[in-house]
Amino acid sequence: MRTILFTGKGGVGKTTLSAATALRCAQLGYRTLVISTDTAHSLADALGMPLTNDPQPVSGTSLYATELDTAEELERYWGSIRRRIASSLEGQGVDGPIAGELAVFPGLDELVSLIRLFRYQEQGHYEVIIIDSAPTGASMRLLGAPDLQQWYVRHLAGLSSGAARLFLPSLQRALKLPWSEPQIQQQITSLFDQVTQLRDVLTDREQTSVRLVLNPDQLSVQETQRAFTYMSLFGLSVDSLYVNRILPDAVQDPFFEHWKADQAGYIDSVEAVFAPLPTFHIALRRREVIGVEALTSLAEETYGDVDPSRPLSVEQPLRFERRDGRYILILRLAAVEAGTVDLTKDADQLLIRLGRFRRTLSLPQVLASLEPEWASIEGQELHVAFREPSAR
Repeated sequence: MRTILFTGKGGVGKTTLSAATALRCAQLGYRTLVISTDTAHSLADALGMPLTNDPQPVSGTSLYATELDTAEELERYWGSIRRRIASSLEGQGVDGPIAGELAVFPGLDELVSLIRLFRYQEQGHYEVIIIDSAPTGASMRLLGAPDLQQWYVRHLAGLSSGAARLFLPSLQRALKLPWSEPQIQQQITSLFDQVTQLRDVLTDREQTSVRLVLNPDQLSVQETQRAFTYMSLFGLSVDSLYVNRILPDAVQDPFFEHWKADQAGYIDSVEAVFAPLPTFHIALRRREVIGVEALTSLAEETYGDVDPSRPLSVEQPLRFERRDGRYILILRLAAVEAGTVDLTKDADQLLIRLGRFRRTLSLPQVLASLEPEWASIEGQELHVAFREPSAR
């Protein structure tokens, strides 16, 4: 089974490309399912049909589609635990709605939606699963935690001495939650066992590919770089990028002259930063891409003879390792001579200078709080080590 996860900044067109790719896979004869796990669903709108929490056949095709009910999935895996936490918080004087929100940790709702993937894997009915997703840094950090179960128990059991205490003065006493109850223990264990399995699936390069969708503008490019470093940090394989809504050559109105020039510059930047990953260039359409016919046409123009179900690249221009308690960023270089590496960090931006080579990387939160310690050239790779700011 192949799993392909599309992600990108809101509004860049990832749902459209997810649906188009799924239709192309089904057209090539693969039993295909496209799933929306984004809380702001738009897959049904793109396909032009109603969708539910269970797979529905897409008329006139062999494709199935579903929009996952995040609330239902959260209730399935975390419902009773959330109620216990919320009840304890209310007993400390926290208002009911606020207690309910605090009982769900950031990223958990998106994570439990992705866990639904296992149900379809166990059924073995589909050969390709396309996920229309918008995983945040919070969900990626939860997914990447080496011992998530212990992390949660530690934070839940000590809520009043954690972050919540800083914002809620009423939380001055330790919460006494019934973690010893077999039902609660079993539910927590079951959830995090599946998170471990999810991590194994998503980090299996043969089985799973991540594809990043962006528009050729500054904010979108920066967000894509940040998403790419997140994915790389947690071991997910990005195998391609889709630059969407490019103004076509046919647009000759002088009003768009500067727009086209800016877009060309951003496209060049994307290809330089993410090389050697393949980049698909997708022109702005004359009309909204809605319905099977329009999506199929978009897929044919995008992929041509390429089979989108296959891994589109095995090379990773950026990856991370852990050595002696340090994060090591490893950046692939091409045709760059060895020399002195100059590193400048500003908030979550790392500027790298090496001769004529210039690269600005958007760092994930876990690295944004660290400082670059040293850099070295090893073969065709640049290695940068990070340390705690207080370290000497």
